Amino acid sequence: MNGRRTLFLQEAWFGDAKQPFYLLLGAVGFVLLIACANVANLLLARAGARTTEMAIRASIGGTRARIVRQLLTESIVLALIGGVLGLALSYSGVKLFVALLPDLGTLVDAITIDGRVMLFALAVAMLTGILFGAAPAVRISAFDLNRCLKEGGDRAGGGTRNIGGSLLVVGEVALTLILLAGAGLMVNSFVRLQRVDLGFNPAHLLTADIDLDTAKYKQFVEGDIQRVTPATDDFFSQAVERLRSTPGVVAASLEGSPARSIVRIAGRSDTAQQPTVIYAEVDDAYVRTMQVPLLEGRNLAPKDDELAPWVALINAEMAKRYFPGENPIGKQIYLTLPENGARKVEEPGPRTIVGIVADANEFGPSSRPQPRLYLPHRQHVRDYLGGNAFAHLAKRLIMRTAGDPLAMTKVVRRVVGEVDRTQVVNKIQSMDQIMAEQVSPWRFLMEVFGILSGIALTLAAVGIFGVMSYTVSRRTHEIGVRMALGAGSGDVLVLMMKHGLRLTVPGIVLGLAGSFALTRLIGSMLYGVPPNDPLTLSIVSLLLLSIALAACYFPARRAMSVDPVKALRNE
Repeated sequence: MNGRRTLFLQEAWFGDAKQPFYLLLGAVGFVLLIACANVANLLLARAGARTTEMAIRASIGGTRARIVRQLLTESIVLALIGGVLGLALSYSGVKLFVALLPDLGTLVDAITIDGRVMLFALAVAMLTGILFGAAPAVRISAFDLNRCLKEGGDRAGGGTRNIGGSLLVVGEVALTLILLAGAGLMVNSFVRLQRVDLGFNPAHLLTADIDLDTAKYKQFVEGDIQRVTPATDDFFSQAVERLRSTPGVVAASLEGSPARSIVRIAGRSDTAQQPTVIYAEVDDAYVRTMQVPLLEGRNLAPKDDELAPWVALINAEMAKRYFPGENPIGKQIYLTLPENGARKVEEPGPRTIVGIVADANEFGPSSRPQPRLYLPHRQHVRDYLGGNAFAHLAKRLIMRTAGDPLAMTKVVRRVVGEVDRTQVVNKIQSMDQIMAEQVSPWRFLMEVFGILSGIALTLAAVGIFGVMSYTVSRRTHEIGVRMALGAGSGDVLVLMMKHGLRLTVPGIVLGLAGSFALTRLIGSMLYGVPPNDPLTLSIVSLLLLSIALAACYFPARRAMSVDPVKALRNE
């Protein structure tokens, strides 16, 4: 198999799913870095408390290399234990991840934890243990032995010992803000999608797909060219009439499979005015059932059958794009369709535009309005072109119900069986379900980014809390002196909160800079919101700042309760 064919299979399997998964991989990497920064901070704090221990080990013959090796071993063991626990939790996490995924068919079965995943996870755990345990190990080994034994471990490092921890917190805040920005943009997009005017009313609509692929409904003419038989129209007509007379059904109609056609506007010779548009064959009740507003002209009527003059409805987008400044009602158009996938044949006669309807986004709220034609289903376009007419065999029954549309599922199957017991309904869905499927990629990204952002926000708050608690413990003597000289509890609170802001604000600034660069990667997956939306970035920045201040407040309160006499006596 050559490379070109392999690429085709890869695209067929994964389609457009690769980019979201790459982005999620990057987001998970951010969470991993934040967690590693937290662990490194804890190791730094623990190293400060063990300086005297390491000094005693060095004084009785322990070399620097042995001390570093011991600390790295402890770090790697902790990382491996965390990795094993993470793998145990990941089984539940994978189930949650699969539950959030949009429908990927058989691809979902491939999302499992196998040996390769376990080895990769353990390797990453070991690597992070080495990388983020190296800095504390090297720092604690580079001590002044005499000073450590003379002054005590906690004060031997001086005031600069926690600079590394502060920098790690700044990095945590920056990475958290980037994740929050991505989650905020996805939430913003999803909210906007929910507010899109679809051009029709999806409430209480039920759809049923039927494919009459049996010999009764098709015949061979002129060799291998196939056309449908009159029994096809009879089947769908009877099914729709029975549904209309069913209690609980307000309206019912037919819709053929959407297809594309070249349209030539009569009286125009410019080839640029021969666009390719989407068309669908519908019955006269379609507009009423879907509740698509009729903007101008008339609706399709029962009289628009195979013996009547050919007519068509167009949507507002087609009127705006191809009939600017003029009234399209009464204009004539010619449709051109491919014959057997090759030679193109134009319809022998024109179609008259009799009405204009609103733009109905049946392909989902994220789709842009496209020029569209609605043709009477009895004026079989493909029958006159000599091509394969299988489109008439596959149609969608659409019902507007008085109550829950899914409650009519058994009724639909019964009615179809009454018309022809050899036929089955392929799929029955409510229009709300169809629209939910259309926005499922945005929902998935919003939920996963939200979960990862929540984890990151929690880790960042824990990191800030840890650094502030460590700062309070190291500055107890200083706080005692300040309070002994007349500083009040409010002054101590302000002092500690300022220290927390010095960690948070630079992280937010760096996070905003990173957001401006990285949120462009999800620009193609956003709807109605720019990648650097000021409102979204402002909200997530204020949220992160509020959480950070809350994490600073509790250690600051502990600092306020310091007894200056005890603090000075202990020193």
